[in-house]
Amino acid sequence: MDKKKERCRTAIPQRSKKSSGMTNIQDSYGQWLSQYDWSYWITFTTRYTLTLPSGRRLMERFWNHTDFKRTGNARLFWCAEPFDLREGYHLHGLLKCNGIITIKMIAQIHNYACGNVDLRKEDWHRIQVQRYNPKLGAGKYVAKYITKRLADYDMLER
Repeated sequence: MDKKKERCRTAIPQRSKKSSGMTNIQDSYGQWLSQYDWSYWITFTTRYTLTLPSGRRLMERFWNHTDFKRTGNARLFWCAEPFDLREGYHLHGLLKCNGIITIKMIAQIHNYACGNVDLRKEDWHRIQVQRYNPKLGAGKYVAKYITKRLADYDMLER
């Protein structure tokens, strides 16, 4: 009887991520994003609950800020990721801009886009901005959220 159970257990093929095709799609998106030149890897969070539609509006306000319009060529790829332990989303992004835009300015633009127009510290919305390092695979990390069922993402360029 034990042999029969063992034989049945081993006869059932184990599903892997590769068999679902998701890893291949993520790899493809990651390779696609990695072919672009990026300046920053960013995680955007807000003090309020962010839905998918409000996340898109936030990224549009962020992108349409006058400081970005003045920089000439720029590119932003963003995607929404649901929180694990609370309701709502936060956003990840890859940003390409010229050296005029500093990390401090990116944080201020994010807060302005979130509604903190006076940039008051007590109303500050969290943002993490890091210089982009292509060896760390941020493109693939961002791309994994594209394949989720409840996701939103976009590439904005000027």
